[in-house]
Amino acid sequence: MIKRQLYPICEFDTSRKPIIHPTDFLERILPKKCVITFFRKELSKFVEEEKLSVIGYLHSEVMDIPIYEYTLSDGVCPPQECIGECPDGYILPGEKICITMPFPTAPGAATTIEELHAMGCEKFIVCGAAGSIKSGSAVGKIIVPTAAVRDEGTSYHYLEPAREVEGNKETLKVVTDGLERLGIPYTLGKTWTTDAMYRETPEMIAQRRKEGCITVEMETAAFFAVSKYYGISLAQLLYTGDDVSGEQWDERSWRAQKSVRENMILTSIKLIQGL
Repeated sequence: MIKRQLYPICEFDTSRKPIIHPTDFLERILPKKCVITFFRKELSKFVEEEKLSVIGYLHSEVMDIPIYEYTLSDGVCPPQECIGECPDGYILPGEKICITMPFPTAPGAATTIEELHAMGCEKFIVCGAAGSIKSGSAVGKIIVPTAAVRDEGTSYHYLEPAREVEGNKETLKVVTDGLERLGIPYTLGKTWTTDAMYRETPEMIAQRRKEGCITVEMETAAFFAVSKYYGISLAQLLYTGDDVSGEQWDERSWRAQKSVRENMILTSIKLIQGL
């Protein structure tokens, strides 16, 4: 029985039987491994080069997002780039993964994982961008979130109320080990997930910074909560985009970081093979 609380968001329901679930209407047609990217323009380059083929869609009233199949290379990686335990490298000839984009914001992120999981995906690498709330953090810096402050509403439908949600430690280790083997610098840190991008006030930013947050975005808490609820593997890569750490917003042309965004997709493809 749900106990009435002062705030509805704190009324967590332990029941695992919703009235509607994506397995009611979706078939298991997807590979187990999935890369989710927020970088639409950069992903379109792969499509134009005919490296991807459409195998499904994430549907909504506003848009349909293609789900692409990607066949991993038949080549063998250089030893310094090896992530997995295979003596010939981490590339498994002919192995297929899927790549797609998410619905944005925390509710969209949860819906994305729910539906992809219902269609067969069990392991995820997500790559996107985040605002920097740490002074002096350069644009394009790779951040691997270890936990997220739950300043949104979606995660409270999957986990009991708490201030933070941690990422999966085993998945996190696979990702950080992979980044080190690839020679890619990164920073571990806590992120602040908010529902209101236009309510990132100076006092709130200062408060989150005191809690140890180094970035702000709108999805990580939901990604972590849903993956924890279902017991599936998920890790996220962020790059520092605009800067909201000072008295004024610094846009820093963060959307123009084309090479950073392309490389993050490629890196995510390499990392997913280690899961």
